[in-house]
Amino acid sequence: MHYRCTECWYVLRIRSNFEKQVEKLLTNKQFVVLNPTYQVWSQRKDRKKLLTKPIFKGYVFLQTLLNPEVHLEILQTCGVIELLKNSQGPIPVPDEQIENVRLLENHIGHCFHSPEFAEGDWVRVCEGPLTDLVGQIDQVNRKLLRISIDSVPGSIAIEVGPDCVELLEQDSVYFAVAK
Repeated sequence: MHYRCTECWYVLRIRSNFEKQVEKLLTNKQFVVLNPTYQVWSQRKDRKKLLTKPIFKGYVFLQTLLNPEVHLEILQTCGVIELLKNSQGPIPVPDEQIENVRLLENHIGHCFHSPEFAEGDWVRVCEGPLTDLVGQIDQVNRKLLRISIDSVPGSIAIEVGPDCVELLEQDSVYFAVAK
């Protein structure tokens, strides 16, 4: 594996919803960590609440001088799955891209993570009056997902925001549909 002799930014793939924990653990180990977040207003029945969410779910950025010992120390951190790499080794992120990511942190409003959902994925609605409804994504628009739901006598489609659904694992789709 090839390591660079200069300090660079790298991307870590981490366990889902472990962004804050990994950031804290790596910061305690004296690493420079970037866990970019954005703020969005959450509409509750009785109030509005400003939530802080990660821009890149399941990923954090790390700046370090990487060598085999440091690489192992990073991988041994609870919640870290892997350092993104190719056949030559870990892939550094250009500083210009890191600056763009830092600019995203000034955003207040929804961020739509299009790679998260694809046509054909099975999802469950987890918010609103259609909670627990299961369907398959027909179309991914800029801010909406069109979900097809099999019903009697035919199929209907609804449009919901990406923050209102959760992706179902392939092996749990049969159980969710049969529910």
